[in-house]
Amino acid sequence: MRLLIVTLFISLLSGCATYRQDVDEGLSLARQGQWQAAEAVFDEALDSPKDQLLYYMEKGALAQYEGDYERSNQLLEQAERLSDTFFSTNFSDRAWAFVSNPRQGSYRGNGVERVYISYLKSLNYLALSETAPQRQSKVQLLDSALVEARRIDLKLNEIAAQTLSYSDLEAKENQPFYLKAVDWLGNFYSGGRSTEQYQYREDAWGRYLEGLQYEASGQYDDARISYTDAATLYEQGYAEQYNLPQVTGKRAWLDAIRMMQKSGWSKAEIEQAKNEHLNAQMLDQYDRYQSHSAELVILEHQGFIPDKSEMSLLLYPDPQSYSLLLDPIIPNQSGNRNLNSYDEFRWFTMVYSDLTPLSMIANYKNGGGWDVFTGIFTKRVLLGKAAWQQLDSLQLDKMLYDIPLRVTVPFYRRFELDARPTVTHLVDTQDNGSDSSIRMASLADIAFQDQLANAQRDIYESLVREMVRAWLAYQVQSQLTQDDTLGLFLNLASQVTLFATSAAETRNWLTLPAQVRLTRIPLTPGDYRPTYQATGKEFTLGPITLEQNELKIWNLRNPN
Repeated sequence: MRLLIVTLFISLLSGCATYRQDVDEGLSLARQGQWQAAEAVFDEALDSPKDQLLYYMEKGALAQYEGDYERSNQLLEQAERLSDTFFSTNFSDRAWAFVSNPRQGSYRGNGVERVYISYLKSLNYLALSETAPQRQSKVQLLDSALVEARRIDLKLNEIAAQTLSYSDLEAKENQPFYLKAVDWLGNFYSGGRSTEQYQYREDAWGRYLEGLQYEASGQYDDARISYTDAATLYEQGYAEQYNLPQVTGKRAWLDAIRMMQKSGWSKAEIEQAKNEHLNAQMLDQYDRYQSHSAELVILEHQGFIPDKSEMSLLLYPDPQSYSLLLDPIIPNQSGNRNLNSYDEFRWFTMVYSDLTPLSMIANYKNGGGWDVFTGIFTKRVLLGKAAWQQLDSLQLDKMLYDIPLRVTVPFYRRFELDARPTVTHLVDTQDNGSDSSIRMASLADIAFQDQLANAQRDIYESLVREMVRAWLAYQVQSQLTQDDTLGLFLNLASQVTLFATSAAETRNWLTLPAQVRLTRIPLTPGDYRPTYQATGKEFTLGPITLEQNELKIWNLRNPN
């Protein structure tokens, strides 16, 4: 029995370590553009049934980057089916993940990942339509791309129904003082850390892609609606939330107004829309479209979404204030004493530290002004006398006196997105230019803020999980033996095991791009050899011929 327990926990530890090592190896290959080699590594890293959704998402994305669009769609369709069911897992799967760690449960994905399954599938169908041998099959593939665009719409509507809109957030900012006071009191225990502004509530870029799909299919009024939705979202708060340039909204308005023209709106209505929504730069671009009937659209999917790291905290009791304390474990890197240089410390003070009024009062009562100051470096969980008595009855307080528990939470390290200018050249043509791209989406910032929105949930779930695991271990130890020597050994072994096997949920879809940059170039019909320069690297599309009113979409994957 004891050998079985030891073997079980060793397997948990080695499993977590192997997963991390294999994933890092696969990502390293992907960053070099070695898509097939990366896919082979992910095959082994994600062979567990618990990682089935991740398996299909990662392989589906990598297959697209390889140019194998049909296989990519087959893999992503499997991911679609799994994500739509939200894994109707049995109770034992959830229970085992709770008493072990979240990585032992099935990965369930999130709203962003569900949207981008359809996003990648729509791009696959567009790419397949480019090489369709017959017009009928081309039309069918474009229709399939539109189906995925509508799926994006449905998924975003579902997400929007569960979150506050940008206009709702603005209304809260402008509400009377007494209502703001009520909100503040409602956040009393969380230090006023409202997570509403960090939620993934909509996707302006997803709406824009819908417009692009409709435009490519010649459904101009539907394209106008989608471009208008995108423009509205960018200007209402999407661009500000995810640190995107304000010109994103103007670009979307430009395309919405172009669709007004193509779908037969009056000249007066078009002029009014131009005056209301376009700046000088976009007015010049609108004029370019009037003398150019073809267009090249470049979608640069650059970099990779950041991977989650794991932060460890020590949990110990403070009976004087009937509370539990959490202290972050900050790694010592070459004797560096500057805490601000550690990402763990930055995340902890930003998200968890004792800035709540009740925690500051408890810190003051416990140790005066100095403890109020040191509360910046701790998180206090106030339980109250009644809850503390419950802990005492279960002897959990005694366990915490003996040795602190290790609580783990996911977090993101600091990252920088490439901000160097991009240049497009059209070789050997009179239209040769150097159009720059616009950063239209930042999946890296979406992932970062989504983690911020869920941070409080993560830490309380982890705290409860570790206390339950400690209590179960204590009960098992008490039942196994009454011998003092063996009991001491088992107590030490269980504490070490609990400390070592605590783990946070750090899985996510890692081969998604960090950001998306858009370049749209109006052109006259003819032959072109486009090149695109970004991140110090040049990409070539090859010879293309643009016909009258043709829209050519270049889906470019830049791993750098």
